[in-house]
Amino acid sequence: VLPTTVLELKEMNQTFTFPVKGDVVPSILRNFSAPVKMVPASGVVNESDMAFLASNDTDGFNRWDSAQQLYAAAILKVMDGKEYAETLDLVLSTFGATLKDASISDDAIRAYALILPGESTLAEAVTVVDPPAIRNARKFVKKAIAKKFKTELTAAYEKLTACVEADTVFKVDGESTGRRRLRNVYLGYLCALDETAEEQIEAAKIATAQFEAASGMTDKLAAFNCLVSMSGEGSSARDAAIQKFYDDANGDPLVIDKWFACLASADLPDLLDRVVKLTNHPDFTLKVPNDAVLLFFPFHDDNGKGYEFLGDMLEKIDKVNSRVSARTTASSFLSWKRYNEKRASMMKAQLERLKAMPTISNDLLEIVMKGLK
Repeated sequence: VLPTTVLELKEMNQTFTFPVKGDVVPSILRNFSAPVKMVPASGVVNESDMAFLASNDTDGFNRWDSAQQLYAAAILKVMDGKEYAETLDLVLSTFGATLKDASISDDAIRAYALILPGESTLAEAVTVVDPPAIRNARKFVKKAIAKKFKTELTAAYEKLTACVEADTVFKVDGESTGRRRLRNVYLGYLCALDETAEEQIEAAKIATAQFEAASGMTDKLAAFNCLVSMSGEGSSARDAAIQKFYDDANGDPLVIDKWFACLASADLPDLLDRVVKLTNHPDFTLKVPNDAVLLFFPFHDDNGKGYEFLGDMLEKIDKVNSRVSARTTASSFLSWKRYNEKRASMMKAQLERLKAMPTISNDLLEIVMKGLK
């Protein structure tokens, strides 16, 4: 409709007029030309416009960004208990168009355009953060997409798997990297289908096959991340993968760090108990900064046990590495005011507890006092 045009913003208020006819949807900040966040004057995202751009924009970044805004709108409506059917229909339509669009030649672009926004990104979009609600709403939308496009996702996954297996040499060029990224996105959606015993078995089968056949860490980790969150009929596959990944690491500290990180971020109801057990693992030590950072972050259970556990660990970490204890506290507890009253009070209580430590380090004390202001 109109060639890409550079707009120079030199004043607080400016108006730009373009010679176009009919209804048009502007694609602004093409090629990520300015690192800014744009907010509609109404404060409400035009979902139809976002769906159009996410399905048709020729600029890769804007296509991704529009999809992210649309996906987030659906997830947040589900979380807030608002009417979401129309928005979810737009999401499904957009996802399907991107999944089948033959004009997208870059697999990495397609992969990014199909990924739902992460939980931390969604948390930034709300006034009061409710981590379990965000996670559940995101899972709901992901499952809805996976159910709608299971046949297409399976076919696309199998096609890329054949391409990956045909490569006798592991490659790190852009095309190969993008292909692996897209394949792992498909795997994530297929493994999201886990409501029935049959689905659990099927998800475990496909993830295990990729895990065992992986020739590189990217594919192996993607499959492992799916496996560690499996339950029900997928439990045996999960446990077998956990043991195999550890055995394959053969004592390599960097690989074992990845093992710890995946286990600590699993989506399981007894995750806190599992992490507590990991702190007694022979390969875990508080003296290694990476170990502490990978395992310890807020576990947002309703009874506050996760916050108490983190407080316990921060006390221990502070005695051996005050910088890590300060950094972990900053990333975990300083935003307590953004949570609901119950969670906020439990998180603040841990800051008060740390402040009362008789041997608290200066590094940690500085962060704690900042958090209590």
